[in-house]
Amino acid sequence: MCAQLPPDDLPPDQWRRFTSDAEAQTALPQPSPDNPVSVSLMFCEALEQPAQFLTALRALTTPESHDAWGDFEATGAFLRSIPDRGYGSVANPAHDAPDVCYFKILGGVVQSYEVLDDQVVEAAAILTLVWRPEYGSWLVHSIGIPLRPDDVPRTA
Repeated sequence: MCAQLPPDDLPPDQWRRFTSDAEAQTALPQPSPDNPVSVSLMFCEALEQPAQFLTALRALTTPESHDAWGDFEATGAFLRSIPDRGYGSVANPAHDAPDVCYFKILGGVVQSYEVLDDQVVEAAAILTLVWRPEYGSWLVHSIGIPLRPDDVPRTA
């Protein structure tokens, strides 16, 4: 739980530009296993109805994490519990580990916006993804706090 900043402590809106939903939609990447943002968005979309998309969810996640995910129902419920959910538009690479990256899931997004300046954007949750060349795909390994690259199963 995080506290709301008093209005005088909020950063000015010059760090972002509000966009229409149509503009935001056109900025989204095409579905592709080699784009971590695309994989993250497909994963989050599938979590809306995990029973229906169980096969897709398993394909989008690391085999080593399947036992932890179970049937994805709890993860789907967690994601749906984030009020006014929104998503980042980039996946940030881990320091010194280009095969691990992080995707932000945001809360409190009532209107789409583009970040124009360096700005700390607090995430409600982070997906940790890993590039798995044997699958030719980025795969989701966890949701919650970002995992260090040493804690993620990687191809040697």
